[in-house]
Amino acid sequence: MRWTFAPAEHSFAELRSLWDSLNSSHSNHVLLDSDFVEPLIRYFGSAKLLIGVSEGSCRAMALVHPTAQGVWSSFQPSQAPIGMVLFGRDERGEQIRALLKSLPGYALQLSILQQDPDYSAWPRSVASTDVEVLDYIETPRLAITLTFEEYWNSRSSDLRNNLARRRRRLTDSGRRPEWVVLCREDEVSTGIVEYGRLESQGWKSQMGTAIAADNAQGKFYTDVMERFCARGEGFIFQLLLDGVVVATDLCLVRDRMLIVLKTTYDESLKSLSPGLMMREEQLRWLWSQGQVEVVEFYGRMMDWHRKFTDDSRTMYHLNCYRNSWVPKIKKALRRFQ
Repeated sequence: MRWTFAPAEHSFAELRSLWDSLNSSHSNHVLLDSDFVEPLIRYFGSAKLLIGVSEGSCRAMALVHPTAQGVWSSFQPSQAPIGMVLFGRDERGEQIRALLKSLPGYALQLSILQQDPDYSAWPRSVASTDVEVLDYIETPRLAITLTFEEYWNSRSSDLRNNLARRRRRLTDSGRRPEWVVLCREDEVSTGIVEYGRLESQGWKSQMGTAIAADNAQGKFYTDVMERFCARGEGFIFQLLLDGVVVATDLCLVRDRMLIVLKTTYDESLKSLSPGLMMREEQLRWLWSQGQVEVVEFYGRMMDWHRKFTDDSRTMYHLNCYRNSWVPKIKKALRRFQ
């Protein structure tokens, strides 16, 4: 299998129909749809980012870029929960080796990042002397089965009682919580502004990573959510308190799977647990709609996730080496650092 490469920022538009065709024939994953990938390239790509297309009968595509001399990686901005590659099943690692050997220059290592075991072309058993499998994160998900009442009663009494107590406290004080679902394209920009307002008040603002309507992150999520809402595959969930948004989620949905892309809440109201209150209302709504079978959080398992689900799996990275001696040299060099 040989590969051809072109600058992604100029060539992806011409190849997006092929990209979508391959995605459709594999998992049809919403996070690998060209309407998600193209904005990633536009806002977070660079001139070094290449799109590779395999030749021959085993069609595959990948977004890759060099990270050091002789070292390459799949395109993985923080806004992308899974690796930007499309491969058929490759249990022996033949396709990843072919990609490595076709990369420009003389590549010694290729990293395929953030693989979901439920969708990856490479099972853990692909590991060998020249293919390394490295754990990334434990990520949670929630299957929507039974009835909501049965599910909710299966959660801890602390969670159920604490949220009920907070809700009564709001009612007794005359405050008005409200659950809102935005799903129209023309509602997205307002939803992103509200999301950015909440993040700008919290720790992400101090770190310089908060979404704002006029920064690259804000423009990316506005673009993505408008595209998918126009297709009926996007939702912005909000919890309002006295008419003011206090918690919000950005979500995509396809094939009965809902993915929580981003979540935030008003940290000044932490004692009221607005994020947990929103999650309860969100799940109650999803159960009532009957159109989603699984909620994917695609992030590191946190304590608040465990309140809502016991189901998780481990995502992983792959390192493919041109020769089996390369990882041995790397390991030896680390001892002297």
